[in-house]
Amino acid sequence: MIRMSVCLSFLLIVVASFVSCSKDENIVDTSRGNSSITGILKFLDNTPASLATIELKSNASQRSIYQTCNSNGDFSFGLLNKGDYTLIFRSTSYDINSTYTAVTLDDNQNLSRDVFVRYNMLDDFATKIISQDVFLIKMHPDGARVGNNYNLINSLSGYYRSGESDSVTLSADVYLVPENIDWNNPGVDLTPEFISSNFQFLFSMDEEAVINGRHEIKIPPSNIQEMFSNPVNGFAFVKRDSVANVLKILCVDFANNDFGLKIFYK
Repeated sequence: MIRMSVCLSFLLIVVASFVSCSKDENIVDTSRGNSSITGILKFLDNTPASLATIELKSNASQRSIYQTCNSNGDFSFGLLNKGDYTLIFRSTSYDINSTYTAVTLDDNQNLSRDVFVRYNMLDDFATKIISQDVFLIKMHPDGARVGNNYNLINSLSGYYRSGESDSVTLSADVYLVPENIDWNNPGVDLTPEFISSNFQFLFSMDEEAVINGRHEIKIPPSNIQEMFSNPVNGFAFVKRDSVANVLKILCVDFANNDFGLKIFYK
């Protein structure tokens, strides 16, 4: 009986030793740090991304925590350990980019880091085809919420994909539509000749080489600000290609025939 008790005690010691020395890979480190990250999730024009979700991801563990920003776009992550993190805004809209912002934390550091949300297109607000040679377009009043940060933009591009017979173009002269012109009842025939004589000329643009029916136009860097200027009555695009028969409205989405300009940031 004594021998059996000794053996049982020895067995319990061995088991206890094994459990204490083994490492469970599924155990989550619950230790808390003494650092924090605060900031504002906002657009480039400094308007807040109210009530949006922001994610903080640990680069080491690949684990994430989430928070909903308040109405001012404020967010705050506390009790963080020293290390490298990524602040992530994951877009659920095709016209807005996801954003990834790298952050490095030291011990006992309270870091402030704002995260910027960027639209990937300058969308149209209204369009009207006048003829095969002319169309009118107003861009969205929000102007993709870039504010005056035009220096952050590398280029603006518009597209069109043609069918088998390719007699279309995006090459155009761009004019400012006077405020007294009613789109639906202009009172005059808005021919290329009339527009060139009576509208303020802004700039010209020629499309890139057409590849497999894909047309592309690029707004010159010097004219990016004009495209964001949001004139009250919009722009008039006039065909400048003497070979093509039809001037097409520039697109950002072929499938949905969504008019506008794609934004490429620096």
